[in-house]
Amino acid sequence: MKYGVFITATDTGVGKTLVTAALVSHLRQRGIDIGVMKPVETGVSRSMRARSDGTRLRRAAECHDPITEVCPYVFRFPMAPLSAARAEQQTIRLTTILRAFHALCQKHDFVAVEGAGGVHVPITDRIDGLDLIQRMGLPVIVVGRSGLGGINHALLTLHALRQRKVSVIALVLNQPMPVRTKIARLQEQSTVTILQRLAKVPVVGPIPYSSRIQQHWNEGLVPLAWTVEIMRLAKLVTASGRENS
Repeated sequence: MKYGVFITATDTGVGKTLVTAALVSHLRQRGIDIGVMKPVETGVSRSMRARSDGTRLRRAAECHDPITEVCPYVFRFPMAPLSAARAEQQTIRLTTILRAFHALCQKHDFVAVEGAGGVHVPITDRIDGLDLIQRMGLPVIVVGRSGLGGINHALLTLHALRQRKVSVIALVLNQPMPVRTKIARLQEQSTVTILQRLAKVPVVGPIPYSSRIQQHWNEGLVPLAWTVEIMRLAKLVTASGRENS
């Protein structure tokens, strides 16, 4: 089957790379030939390259595609792609991104694309993340926070995708921080319950915070890839692929 998925987020720092890498690892271990892509990555210094999103996704997929295809644009400054490119006096070209994407699609049965930030983050002075999603023609997974603030951001993101008639596979809720207090637990329970009612897409999670994966990414990713949440997400993704094939 030739299909793929675009993973976006409600905000920065909500666990988009974590969810993408776990899903990729799970599908690869199930024997699916998978390619990965991070079209634009910002905030990557020389010392950070081994821990960059593109590198982590490539490792999770165990692929050997050129890094210029996996991550066509990499910038030092932790800003929106448009601003990061301007700071380095570079120009992001949509044609370059799409050329790399189509090259990966030719080589793999499945391509997982991780966006930069949320759907309205500017990539160039004319296009944002939502425009890129439409040009790639992929269904979407939205990753959001499971606690306080998660409801509004998730619903706004889903609304923006629906306005463009983009197919949404699931909303994945993640714990970017440990839930330690009773109030925090109640806030999370409230967020999950309300989104299950209002999101109008499958809601997966919350994926529990893991200190292990924060300290040892590669070792922590293996058990995460086989959690109930990621297995459910994988089933939704493969079902979507069969419908669109």
